[in-house]
Amino acid sequence: MKLFRRTKRVNVGTYTDPIPTPAPTIEAQIEDGVLVAIAAVRLAVTNRLIVRSLRDGQDYNEERLRQRVTTELQKLAAEKEKDAKRIRKVLETVVDKPGAAAGPSDFRARDAKTLKRRAKVSEGLAERLTQLAVDADVVGDIAERAHAAFLDEFAVSVARGVRAFDDPVRGAPLSAMDRNAALQGLTEDLEELGRATRAAAD
Repeated sequence: MKLFRRTKRVNVGTYTDPIPTPAPTIEAQIEDGVLVAIAAVRLAVTNRLIVRSLRDGQDYNEERLRQRVTTELQKLAAEKEKDAKRIRKVLETVVDKPGAAAGPSDFRARDAKTLKRRAKVSEGLAERLTQLAVDADVVGDIAERAHAAFLDEFAVSVARGVRAFDDPVRGAPLSAMDRNAALQGLTEDLEELGRATRAAAD
């Protein structure tokens, strides 16, 4: 009597090394960085619209909004230029440092190629963002999208606030004082949302 039955061998094929993926070009990395930067600018401008409208009671001003977009783009460009200079400085010190790194911020001679690439990407991104900051079409598109996002967020917040005005126990509308208190709470919540979003973006 056989205690163990031979199992049928399954053919799983032959292992082959995966095809190596070529590193993205510097131009591709710059364009990816531009997309991320534009999204960050749009978010920052949207948050500013929310705070300025609800906290400060400012009316919509297209020219002021476009100027804010330009300012945010210029700020990011300056940050990237600063990053590039910092990396170039590090490059000057790694030539005479052979061996393996002792930590993530300990760059050695073997890291020179990667550092040069990072510097070029940062420099290219700074240049592109500087150009976009004075491109009326790009600035206008970002401003328009930020305003649309603000209106969407405002509509959702108002809808939630209006539902909160009805007393769930008695079914009676809130008094004027309670309504004002609820709106103040809504404003504070949106300001907190703006701060949290900016912190996450940083």
